[in-house]
Amino acid sequence: PTPFSKLMAHPTPTSQVDILIGQLTFGSHVQIHTKIGNFEGVVDCVDTKAGLVALDTGNKRMTFISLHNIDGGVRVINKGTKPVPKAKMSIDIKTVQERERQAIEQRRQEASKIGVGVSPHAQAIFNRLSKLFPDSTRWDGKTIVIMETRIGPPYKPESCVGGTKEQLERVRKMVETMNVR
Repeated sequence: PTPFSKLMAHPTPTSQVDILIGQLTFGSHVQIHTKIGNFEGVVDCVDTKAGLVALDTGNKRMTFISLHNIDGGVRVINKGTKPVPKAKMSIDIKTVQERERQAIEQRRQEASKIGVGVSPHAQAIFNRLSKLFPDSTRWDGKTIVIMETRIGPPYKPESCVGGTKEQLERVRKMVETMNVR
């Protein structure tokens, strides 16, 4: 393959490019002679801003040719009869707004799981607990609240208070296990 910089070394004057574009109509079967070889295929797209033509060369292959590399001209084998496909731009604004609302809500929920001014150890404990109890774990300042039990600094089993006796014991055991690791 020839490097792109070499291909663009001697660009074709703009007026010649305009003539070439007129020959490259959508759906036309063409032969294109370039500085690096000859190409044959069906014109799929002409991008005047990028200066490229896309040829469907068969077997699900596309070849992109710089308009500035065409030096031997274009031979039209069959003129295209297919109309240029028009993009169907149909945007349902309600769907877009709903996706935006959901994304904002998800980011708020993610942000609420980040403790402000807490140690990495405290954040790690919170992350583990919130995976086990995603709907019942939250921050209240520097205190982790899980169900009705609160875990304050230094985030040890003896730092757990509140909730029912069963909840308190369960949370203490989990915190103890997490502190061992």
